[in-house]
Amino acid sequence: MTDDELVDGFETGLLPPERFGHREHLRLAWCYLSRFGREDTERRLLTGLRAFAARAGRPDKFDAALTAAWVGVLADASAEIGSPATFEALIAARPDLLDAATVCARR
Repeated sequence: MTDDELVDGFETGLLPPERFGHREHLRLAWCYLSRFGREDTERRLLTGLRAFAARAGRPDKFDAALTAAWVGVLADASAEIGSPATFEALIAARPDLLDAATVCARR
C-alpha cells in the first residue's frame, strides 16, 4: 500500500482495522507530519483516530494523550535525522519507534 492509499483508506473509512497496526499508525502520522506539520497532524489524528476506533467498534482503544505523545516523538525523530524523505528512511534511522513501549514507558 502506498502512502496515498494509506491516507485515503484512513480518511474515507475504507481501511480495515486489521490492516492498521502500530506500524501503520506511525506511517500515517509520518505522512501527515510531512504534509501538514505538527499542529495539523495532531488535530487530524485526534479526530480521525477517534472516528476510526468508533467505526471499528472499539471506542475505548482511542487514547488522545497517547496519540499526542506519538506525534511528538515522530516529529522530534524526523527533525533529529533531518526530515527523512520516506517512512522507511525514518524507521531505518530509528527502528526503536516500531516498539510501542517506546512512548508508553515515557507516559
